[in-house]
Amino acid sequence: KLTPIPLRDIVGNVNRSLRGWANYFHYRNSSLAMSKVRYHAEDRLRTHLMKRHQVKDRGTGFRRFPSAHLYGRYGLYKVPTKAGWNSAHAVA
Repeated sequence: KLTPIPLRDIVGNVNRSLRGWANYFHYRNSSLAMSKVRYHAEDRLRTHLMKRHQVKDRGTGFRRFPSAHLYGRYGLYKVPTKAGWNSAHAVA
């Protein structure tokens, strides 16, 4: 059963958690972990939207709620998949 909590509140809570994960893993070479976190967040929000709109087919869910809409229309935080810094290499 779906919660009566407004979608913007749900997305806001998820975004706070995602920002925390992104800040925690920002200092390591963590592109694989961050990609998994991003995919999981997209999948969970898409699943929630499918239930809310009574969409049963996963393919229809991907077409109706593409990743671009999750970020643009619904305001999901886009987890960076690369650290915000470039590694320094010693010059010989």
